[in-house]
Amino acid sequence: MGQTKEGKKFRPSDWAERLYYTVASYGKNGRIVFNPLVNLNQEDNSKCFVINAILQDKDPMIYDFLVDFAVSNELEMRDQNRNLIQL
Repeated sequence: MGQTKEGKKFRPSDWAERLYYTVASYGKNGRIVFNPLVNLNQEDNSKCFVINAILQDKDPMIYDFLVDFAVSNELEMRDQNRNLIQL
């Protein structure tokens, strides 16, 4: 979620887009290929970065990077049922 555990809005405002591009790759034709297991979303006036749990098995390095990003920036994390995740 685009807010910290303290309820403050996370900055910069384009953090989710930056992260989305960070985990993308480039195809043989040089075009960007976005990871199909990560998505951007807007929820409750907050940008969200959605990670499919399958990513943990398919690409654990990217999964760990994304979770570590959220933890180190003290971002609010929720599961698919909107329950808070405490790590």
